[in-house]
Amino acid sequence: MVRQKTGFLSELNINWKKYSQFFTKIEVENKEKLLLIGDTSDRLYILEKGIIRMGFEKENKDITVQFFFENELATSFESFYGMKPSKYFLEAMEPCTVYCLTKKDLDHLHMTEPEIAEMSHSIILSRLTSYANQLIEHISQSPEERFNNLIEKNPNIFMRVPQRHIATYLGITNVSLSRIKARKVGAIIKPNKSDLCLG
Repeated sequence: MVRQKTGFLSELNINWKKYSQFFTKIEVENKEKLLLIGDTSDRLYILEKGIIRMGFEKENKDITVQFFFENELATSFESFYGMKPSKYFLEAMEPCTVYCLTKKDLDHLHMTEPEIAEMSHSIILSRLTSYANQLIEHISQSPEERFNNLIEKNPNIFMRVPQRHIATYLGITNVSLSRIKARKVGAIIKPNKSDLCLG
């Protein structure tokens, strides 16, 4: 069902075809909302292709909290597992192919399939760890250090996600992000001595 690329879900070593009857394949258009703020999330999505962005709105500003890439599971975890109105929206950043699993079907699988219950536990722990690490980075690291970490994890992100969303994810302005990018390019592409004009 889901292409087994290198990533967290494939590392769980689960035979997804065994559970294909519970998943619905969906094609999602760019900028399409999969979840609105205030709605209770009753679905989770496994990305086969594409990027989903989780964010919220504050003072008429759109702020990004998380990006989900191929072979990752996307949902508003607090809303999905707590059955509470979501504080976040989910939006496709490009045309996506996703496999959808409802809360009802997941609860059924938890009761009947121990490996799925174990998978959910692993995913929740992974997400909590990710949020904790992200919080520590925002508190203890400079914007340039956060930029470096993001590029190391997702080197092609600027080719796939608008810069303004990356800036809010890093907690900086679009202008500041442009300056950091310019410094990085300047450090990589140094002038050739033969090109210098001395006269």
